[in-house]
Amino acid sequence: MANFTMIHMTSIRHSYIHILVAILFSSFFSVAWAQNDSKQKKTKHEEFIIPEILPDPIAPQARPDRHSGVLNMPMLSARVSSEQLHGIDVSHYQGRINWDEVAKDPNVNYVYLKATEGVNTTDDTYRYNFRECKRVGLKVGSYLFFRPRLSAKAQFQHFMSMVDTKSQDLLPVIDAEVIKGVSVRAFQTRLLELCQLFEKEYGKKPIIYTGRNFYNKYIYGNTRLSTYKYFIASYTFEEPQLNGDKEYVMWQYTATGSVKGIRGDVDQSKLMGRHTLADILY
Repeated sequence: MANFTMIHMTSIRHSYIHILVAILFSSFFSVAWAQNDSKQKKTKHEEFIIPEILPDPIAPQARPDRHSGVLNMPMLSARVSSEQLHGIDVSHYQGRINWDEVAKDPNVNYVYLKATEGVNTTDDTYRYNFRECKRVGLKVGSYLFFRPRLSAKAQFQHFMSMVDTKSQDLLPVIDAEVIKGVSVRAFQTRLLELCQLFEKEYGKKPIIYTGRNFYNKYIYGNTRLSTYKYFIASYTFEEPQLNGDKEYVMWQYTATGSVKGIRGDVDQSKLMGRHTLADILY
């Protein structure tokens, strides 16, 4: 009877141990499963997190010289009158141009070609277009797309590395239509510095190209910049009016023009009022 009791007690003790071990193992696997599940949920959640990638403010792919977004003007074709001389400005957007055909167009009396943008972007059609314009006898000049966040001197030097001053027919043009990333004061200071560098090199003041709205908001009121000639973009039927009744030499009246020899749209402009080709000749 005593032996039976001892055996019975030993059996109970072993059962308790088994139960305790089972509980410990169960707790361990529960914690491990919970941690693993949490890790999996976290991993799944992280798959949907989109990293913040800041845009490159001077990426060549931006190609901002299309104007439509920057200038914020209606894309309307104006009436083309024959009183003043008309011209075009082109860049890589127009692709390969047949300049023999362009030269036959009576509304193409002068041509501006994009040469550079910022400090390291060049237009890959510039040299071909310039050579062809000279060959067919068109008056041709070059323009720089101005990036106000970058050094004026570096932008000027980059332009000069592409452009032969002595072979230019027309005064250089500075395309100033963006201000993003700098104050109005910084924009005006750097633009003026760039203008002065051109003036020193050419011996004449460059022409500033910009939009009507952009001029009124960011350039008007600066007395030193008011001494320069302006080439104004405004895609409306009526001639644009600038604050202070500022006079301008050329009006780019459409970005959707059509010229034989050029596939697709092209910017067209004309000399204004009393101004003649002599006012833009170098």
